[in-house]
Amino acid sequence: MRTRRGIASVVGMVFAIIALTTTIAYISYSMGILNNFNQSVLVKNQQLTDVDKEKFQISSVTVPNGKLDVTVANTGSLPIQFTKMWIQNTTTTDWVNSYVPTNNFVAPGGVLTNIGQNIPVFVNQSNSYNVKLVTSRGNFQQFFVNSPNTAPLNLQLMAMPPTVPSGFKSQLVLIVTNNSTGTLINVSPQTPSLVSSNATSCNLGTVSPAKIGTLSPGGSVVFSWPITITGATNTNCAYQAQLKNGYPGQSVQATVAVAAVSVSQNSINSAIASAAGLVTLEYESFRWTQGNNWQSGWTLNGNTNTGFYLNMTNNNSTGGGTTLWLSQHSEIFFFVVEYPGNAQKNNQPFSIVGTIKPGPSPSLSDTSYGSSCSNGDYCLSLPYNKTTTVFFAATGPNNSNFNQLASGSDYIGFVVITGSFSNNKYGVGGTGYAQTIPFIGITTP
Repeated sequence: MRTRRGIASVVGMVFAIIALTTTIAYISYSMGILNNFNQSVLVKNQQLTDVDKEKFQISSVTVPNGKLDVTVANTGSLPIQFTKMWIQNTTTTDWVNSYVPTNNFVAPGGVLTNIGQNIPVFVNQSNSYNVKLVTSRGNFQQFFVNSPNTAPLNLQLMAMPPTVPSGFKSQLVLIVTNNSTGTLINVSPQTPSLVSSNATSCNLGTVSPAKIGTLSPGGSVVFSWPITITGATNTNCAYQAQLKNGYPGQSVQATVAVAAVSVSQNSINSAIASAAGLVTLEYESFRWTQGNNWQSGWTLNGNTNTGFYLNMTNNNSTGGGTTLWLSQHSEIFFFVVEYPGNAQKNNQPFSIVGTIKPGPSPSLSDTSYGSSCSNGDYCLSLPYNKTTTVFFAATGPNNSNFNQLASGSDYIGFVVITGSFSNNKYGVGGTGYAQTIPFIGITTP
């Protein structure tokens, strides 16, 4: 009996060891599963964080010799590798292919060029393409080539000015705003068609610029044509404009009329000079100030006192080269860009009126410019073949109040030049002159 009790104890111990071993193994297995799960969660969270940190912008797209050439800027904090470039020919809806770009790595803060040069796709200018550039983390940017027909764009056609004396020049101005979600490439207008006229003649000049290479979402471009109209007072020329390869049926119209126009409230009452277009702007000189420093760029604070300056050049060589005396009624007009579905926006002009002075200081504390015109109108000379700096800031002529642009808007600006060509000081006995020049786009966040 003593021997059997010893065997039972041994057997019990064996079963206890087996149970304990099984329990330890199960616990170890469970801990391993939990650890793997935790690691998976951490890895996934890190991947999601990296996806959010990965940021890039398509800064330009060109088509040299029929091949795509995409430039990308890495604006995030992580290196980026591009793994796919998807291209769909939207003109032939069943044509879509993916390619692996060989030039595909860009470091944080870096710029990558020539993306797409290695792929076997030649861009046909008569076709439209939808292109998507995909990273290894799954982020992508999309743009369209020759595709303003994918959705209606915001088009506005204006005559600047809408009325001119018979035989003189106005401008047809087409404003195109990319209200789509993708970048548009090679946007160009068709020559506006004359839809109706009771004037003697309507002569349309050459468009400038002929096309825009890249138009980002939310961006705008201005195309303009000089137009000369002759006829009796109140006769007009009505034009219709649209984009090449644009959205089917989308077009806009504007009318230029013949009328007697007074271009100044004081002494500029003569006809507009027949050689309109003699003044040019140096766009690279454009600066603005809201304090004590001159700034460049197109984004500025709204609801803040603002001053602008730029350089103008007199190219009038007639009469041996005549000085243009600029009137203080010269001005910059800013038109609010109207977006579809944004009912509170309107297309009423906002202006910063051109009280002007040469060699401006960036300080907006100087209010003496408002009364710098000794004879009440002409206060700045622009000699032939010379360049003069012009300052725009006041709410009106002889006014020391600074003007402001409203916040939360996009603006298209135009410079309206008025003055008199004369070799006499302050334009006495000269020939009245006026010119409108497309200027620049401004955004006030």
